[in-house]
Amino acid sequence: MEIKRLPKLCTTELCTGCEACYNACPTDALSMRVDENGFLHPHIDVNSCVNCYACERACFVLEGGCVKDNSPEPEVYACWNKDADVREDSSSGGAFTAIAEAVIDMGGYVVGAAYDADMSVSHTIVNRKEDIIILRGSKYVQSRIGDVVKQTQKLLSDGSIVLFVGTPCQIAGLRKYLGREYENLYCCDFICHGVPSPKLFRSYLDEVEARHNVKVNRFNFRSKKHGWYDALRVANDSIIMRGSEDSYFYGFNTNISLRESCYNCPAIGLPRYGDITLADFWGLGMLYEFSEADVNKGVSLVMANNAKGQMLIERASTYMYKQRRSLKEALYRNKPMITPSPRNQQRDRYYEHCNDNSYSSARETYLQPSRKSKLVALMREYVPFWLMATIRSILQKIIWIKNGRKTL
Repeated sequence: MEIKRLPKLCTTELCTGCEACYNACPTDALSMRVDENGFLHPHIDVNSCVNCYACERACFVLEGGCVKDNSPEPEVYACWNKDADVREDSSSGGAFTAIAEAVIDMGGYVVGAAYDADMSVSHTIVNRKEDIIILRGSKYVQSRIGDVVKQTQKLLSDGSIVLFVGTPCQIAGLRKYLGREYENLYCCDFICHGVPSPKLFRSYLDEVEARHNVKVNRFNFRSKKHGWYDALRVANDSIIMRGSEDSYFYGFNTNISLRESCYNCPAIGLPRYGDITLADFWGLGMLYEFSEADVNKGVSLVMANNAKGQMLIERASTYMYKQRRSLKEALYRNKPMITPSPRNQQRDRYYEHCNDNSYSSARETYLQPSRKSKLVALMREYVPFWLMATIRSILQKIIWIKNGRKTL
């Protein structure tokens, strides 16, 4: 009797947690289990596995992804929402909301990351404009895909239009799972720095709750109380994370808390996996002059990676202003588009400490900012908005002049 081999799965170092393999299994022999650091990884039940290898074929890391018609030199736009309130409530310029509204105008559905009741993050589906708000805003933690890709596939098979928004690896995983192109599917990735674990985020929230004697039921990683460039972390719309309370975001920025695969991300670079790519346009006005909008209110970087993405951006122009920019400018201060975040040398020790001790102990041991970081944080958190906006504007002008006073 022939003994078949078990399917090959990604190693801990390579797995992105996109859950394509999990969704592809026809016998539910594959489950996603949480490792000691709080990240999901696939696990096979050998008694249920029928050796069909559908999980292998669905893995874009093992089998390779597909970006058939995407250009290595996408069309680039600076965009900002025409609705000032939407722009204010968005992480950057509100381009996501404009694109999502355009899809719903077509009778479509939008899939994206939202907070659950327990403040974990998972992908969900909406088809009403008033529900877009739950998907709006950056969430600096890995979201759970679950079976939302199966729901997406059913919607697509029924002929519905779907906009699926996720990290590059989630988009790559979705495309590989589906196995073919759907004209009614629009994929939107974003420039991703990497993802910390849900377990770590929960530990951080537990400390915030204990300090303030509250239950955190809302968390904004990019509040514009002090402007777009100097966004603040705010819990329950009123509790600003200052000093040591902003340690979770500091850990994210120093790359100490990211998933292992993020340091060698297999899904970034050009061409992109999404039809559209979104990001903050951090380098706007520093290489080429830009004076069409108040930059400090937030401007989105939007890239059309193919004709389908371009068409959707044109439809979204009903809700947002757009100005063509250059790819060189898009890459300026957005290096994670093409280069993975460097691995923090203390990353393993940090997570080991988190597993064996309290979050506050790990914070005190590994998340002590430098003097420069402390000074920058103090300015962001306490200097009046108008003064910081003026300083930012002057610095932007100086950098533009140093770069040769170029215009597009």
